[in-house]
Amino acid sequence: MKIYKRLLKYLKKYKARLATSIFFSILYSILSGIAAYLTIPLLRTLFMNSSSPVELTQSNISNFFKSIQYHFENFIMQGGKEFAILKICIVMVIAYSLKNLTGYIHSILVLYVEKGIMRDIRNQLYEKINSFPIKYFTEQRTGHLMSIMTSDVSNVQSAIAATFYDLMKDPLLIIIYMILSFLISVEMSLIAFIVFPLSVFIISRMGASLRRRSMRVQNKISDIMSIVSETIYAAKIIRAFNAENYKNKNFRQESERHFNLTKKVYKLSELVSPLTEILTIIAGAFIVWFGGRQILINNALKPEEFFGFLFILFQMVTPIKHLGTVSNRIQESSASGERIFSILDAEVEIEDDRDAIDLEEFKNQIEVKNVSFSYDGNKEVLKNVTCIIKKSELIALVGPSGAGKTTMVDLIARFYDVSSGEILIDGINIKKIKIKSLRKLIAIVPQEIILFNDTIRNNILFGLEDVSEETLIQITKYANAYDFIMQMSEGFDTNVGERGIKLSGGQKQRIAIARALLRNPQILILDEATSSLDSESESLVQDALDKLMANRTSIVIAHRLSTILNADKILVFDEGKIIQTGKHSDLIKIKSGLYRKLYDMQFKNEIK
Repeated sequence: MKIYKRLLKYLKKYKARLATSIFFSILYSILSGIAAYLTIPLLRTLFMNSSSPVELTQSNISNFFKSIQYHFENFIMQGGKEFAILKICIVMVIAYSLKNLTGYIHSILVLYVEKGIMRDIRNQLYEKINSFPIKYFTEQRTGHLMSIMTSDVSNVQSAIAATFYDLMKDPLLIIIYMILSFLISVEMSLIAFIVFPLSVFIISRMGASLRRRSMRVQNKISDIMSIVSETIYAAKIIRAFNAENYKNKNFRQESERHFNLTKKVYKLSELVSPLTEILTIIAGAFIVWFGGRQILINNALKPEEFFGFLFILFQMVTPIKHLGTVSNRIQESSASGERIFSILDAEVEIEDDRDAIDLEEFKNQIEVKNVSFSYDGNKEVLKNVTCIIKKSELIALVGPSGAGKTTMVDLIARFYDVSSGEILIDGINIKKIKIKSLRKLIAIVPQEIILFNDTIRNNILFGLEDVSEETLIQITKYANAYDFIMQMSEGFDTNVGERGIKLSGGQKQRIAIARALLRNPQILILDEATSSLDSESESLVQDALDKLMANRTSIVIAHRLSTILNADKILVFDEGKIIQTGKHSDLIKIKSGLYRKLYDMQFKNEIK
């Protein structure tokens, strides 16, 4: 219940609508009771010889209610049976119309609260996920997060509905029907309500098991969503290796496991309602037997009151059945709430320090000082790395795959925090600089280009506003992207598709370069920004980059050494360490050095 109570805290901002919905729920319940009660005077008028109203006795403990009943039936019976039937029909139409109108208003108000809470939780989840460092996503499956954002949030709606629709309306209905039934016959009412303790016991026993099974179902949905996500992302590889049947078999296995788990949950969940109804019918059978004896043998109950009692009792079956499922729905929602709060409660490891400052300008140098880093806390990817990057320098990072080049720039952008050592910008530890301020100084063109399912314009602007069309055109020309954009069906407003699938690799690369250049960053990080371009495009883009990197601090991760021959400094990485530093002209002379070996491997044809 701790999780469930926490979910209910989201109701605070909807207090006014909840209060209004409670008011209409009370009206609905009262009108439902009135509508059910009207069967008694109707039956008396239609089938009994006497049309006199109920007798009023001063000694009756329920004299107040009897008094209301007496005056109402006295009003109905005036004017003869024919007129009485007409009046009853008019009152019934009014009562049922008002009942359904108030029920509708109550439902709409509760629905607004349900959907509002779903929106609030989903927004909070998204903002939380968007605040996590990159490390979090290397440890979590995409399908797991997608499942929580969709199915788990939807399950929470069921808990809200159970609380403020069934738990608000149905108990009121049951109470009103109980009052009416006790006014008619205390003995028959007591027989009817023997069933309640038994129902509550059965439901409570089922609830705990249902919660555990619901958690397993939600976890299995995460597995299925992960497979779907991977299938979409890796569609080309799956087809290239004729692995469709393999992936289909994998999916069917997970789907079958989910199916079996779901069957068990629904078998248990759906058992509550029929059990409750069976118990209610058993109680009804006893009442029919007992009431028949009261009428036929003891003459202690009028026939119209007996049939009216039965009608009221069976009207009570529906809210009792609804309440029978409430506990299960709350247990299912609590399982989903537990998964939701596992994300909302997760610690954001990279946050602004309490004394963090804004850094508006990069003035002097970046100093990487004795930095070591490990992703998993065991194997070090960087080992005691030290270097200085001066303002306006072009620094190239080279080395074999896995040497730590990308990790180095990720640490400068503070996608991760160093395991030991420190990184300083103008003498200030980047942990003391506000994250947004730090990243505002930096623009990145990653090796794997990320584009969004949006227009070319929005992918380049990506959150920037008030950018003129002239500036946009100029930037795309610098990135050698303008010509191909103009050849697209809708120019800048052409949608690039999921992950930019409608564009070639070179086109995506140039869009990403334009996106970075538009920020006019003081520090530019290029992870082999020209790797996907053909020779002609590479030449044009490299020329544009050379101009734009002038008087700008640029860090280039280079896989093709031909792109960094004019670098101010080259840092050669191997196994997490910087093993060589210098310009191309200096490093190429060291024949036994790693840089010369890499150079020879790439240009062996020219050397020969």
